[in-house]
Amino acid sequence: MLTTILLAVLLALLLFLTWTLAVAETSLGYLSRKEAEGIALRRPRSPILIVMARLPEHLHALRFWRLFAETTAAVAGTLFIHSLIGVVWITAVVSTVLMGLVALLLVVLSPRQVGTRHEVAAAQRTAGLVRFLTALLGPLPARFAAPGPRSEDEEEEAAEIEERHFREFVARANDADVLEDSEAELIQSVFDMGDTLVRAVMVPRTDIVTMETGTSLEDAMNLFLRSGCSRIPLIGDNADEVFGMVYLKDVARALHRGPDGDVDRTAPVDPVARDVRFVPESKQVSALLPELQRESKHVAIVVDEYGGTAGLVTLEDLIEEIVGEISDEYDRQDRPEVEPLQDGTFRVDARMGVDDFAETFGVDLDDEDDIDTVGGLLAKTLGRVPIQG
Repeated sequence: MLTTILLAVLLALLLFLTWTLAVAETSLGYLSRKEAEGIALRRPRSPILIVMARLPEHLHALRFWRLFAETTAAVAGTLFIHSLIGVVWITAVVSTVLMGLVALLLVVLSPRQVGTRHEVAAAQRTAGLVRFLTALLGPLPARFAAPGPRSEDEEEEAAEIEERHFREFVARANDADVLEDSEAELIQSVFDMGDTLVRAVMVPRTDIVTMETGTSLEDAMNLFLRSGCSRIPLIGDNADEVFGMVYLKDVARALHRGPDGDVDRTAPVDPVARDVRFVPESKQVSALLPELQRESKHVAIVVDEYGGTAGLVTLEDLIEEIVGEISDEYDRQDRPEVEPLQDGTFRVDARMGVDDFAETFGVDLDDEDDIDTVGGLLAKTLGRVPIQG
């Protein structure tokens, strides 16, 4: 009986220690230098500045002691349950399930919430314990924390962790009214650009306005006026043969003043076409935007894996991924992507992005990474091309 009580007390202490160390590790990861200096001003004897100055070393020590406490708690928990049940295989099953649930609550969920929402208070209360536990290990944490070459996977993991931390920092700043909703959305959009491919923002091939080689300057100007476009691809027999990009300003200049003072309105538009930029549809938006800025290009032709024309993307399309929809006085007021009907249903534009669709209707479409539009999602679900009706 005494052994059972001692095991129960030991288990409780170890679980509390595990939870405390997990909270300390999370809070130190989110604590800023300014917040640490604030703690030092309120508590001059606090070792928080020492901990932050050698943060990797102290985090390595925390992980070691947390793993040690978790392992010891698992052993103590198994012995405690065995003292109550007495049957080995039942003890193994019960202890595995219970310790797994306890680990989920005390090591993953609860410490993360406390450490991210109350990082200043948590770091302030645990700084002394962290410093003491690190000192117990002597020079070992410093050796493990020494910088060294990291693999590509480790670099990607570190970048993902930093991005996740910053996203949560922005969310907390927004909740605390430090950042306006529009400012927080703008910052989040910048991060989302890194995961967005060009094919998700391009104008699809079927919607591209084109003109064929040999088109006269007058016909080209009429096409510009009818379409409202300022740049139109110059193609051959089909949209896969793109020879250049015709600009409205170049056509207007050619019509206004010919080389000899006379204007030949029937002259072909080909000589005024400019070189066109080709990009793969798998290219990331965050990579294409600075390239177009550097090359002073405003439009690019998107090609698929077979070299065919998949669509067209403009600098405006890329910027809209950050600041949202941009409309000017020449843009047509098209039908909204989601239109509520009288019978309680909705009419959805087939070209609406699946991410926007999922956000609008609150559905989970994480498994549809290979689909970009609602029309594509419907075709995949039905197994055929959908028709109206």
